[in-house]
Amino acid sequence: MHSRMQIIATSAAVGAVVVSLGACSRGSGSAASGSSHATVASGSKSAVMIMSTLNNPFFVSVKNGAAAEAPKKGIKLDVENANNSDSTALNLATSALTKQPGILIIDPVGSQSATASVTSANSANVPVMAFDRKPEGGDLATFVGYDAIQAGRNAADALAKGLGDKGTIVEIQGLLGTNVAQDRSKGFEEEMAAKHPNIKTVAKQAADFDRAKALDVMTNILQAHPDINGVYAANDEMAMGVLAALKSRSLDGKVVLVGNDGISDALAAIAAGKMYATNAESPYALGQKVSDLAADVIGGKSVEKNTTLEGQLVTKDNVKEYAQHLVSIGDAADAPTNLK
Repeated sequence: MHSRMQIIATSAAVGAVVVSLGACSRGSGSAASGSSHATVASGSKSAVMIMSTLNNPFFVSVKNGAAAEAPKKGIKLDVENANNSDSTALNLATSALTKQPGILIIDPVGSQSATASVTSANSANVPVMAFDRKPEGGDLATFVGYDAIQAGRNAADALAKGLGDKGTIVEIQGLLGTNVAQDRSKGFEEEMAAKHPNIKTVAKQAADFDRAKALDVMTNILQAHPDINGVYAANDEMAMGVLAALKSRSLDGKVVLVGNDGISDALAAIAAGKMYATNAESPYALGQKVSDLAADVIGGKSVEKNTTLEGQLVTKDNVKEYAQHLVSIGDAADAPTNLK
């Protein structure tokens, strides 16, 4: 595990840094660690990527990164949106498999529900890869994502530093049907318990990685706990909802707020002093890596079963540098205008 991560740029021009997950807990998928040599039955250089949602800046950026990289690898990429529906995701996968694409790429709505899509692809002899969230079952050609447990640990340490290692806090959790939400919460809570005993969590509630839900959840929590000192939101979309709730009570910039992902709104809030930090995990870089790995699988190359990408803690001290890094990998859209 890394205590302080460095940013990855995953396009071929910038280079990719990958580390085998090994014993890292990203979920309970059946695929073992080690390399895989996938055979493409159709010989097709097409890929279908089914996104859990495109109503979230993180996943829009993943799509953009994958779409920008795919043509460079000679892949025709078709992106579909499951709209956070398990049944829609399965229907899209079933439809895609009838066309025998070179690879099926999925971002599970739920870790358990995604198993049906994976096993369907296995039966159709179509290689399937997953990213960000890991299916619980089926045989994957490869999986790529960020280390969610380490992300939670980084957030805990950052929040503790912002609080001077004492105070009362709230934890806003993600969609608990996904391994990412479970692992981010696990890492955060374990780190707090082990290293920051003078910080007390007075409320913990899920807001499903959604900005509007986080606003409602945080508004209700503040009614019961108006004197909190800090908040950890498991993604930046929820952090923005939390920030809106804090602002309504004139607490923005006073309550220490830490998020995860590094979306543009969060970077702008950090630069403005309204948010303390985010564990930035470039979704655009993730998308680039998805296309890179998909091309290797389609080409019959050996790939790692599990690949983890590294993130970086971003605070006011380095937010401009991080924004300029995004521009350097082709992701100008996710860098706030005043930080480019």
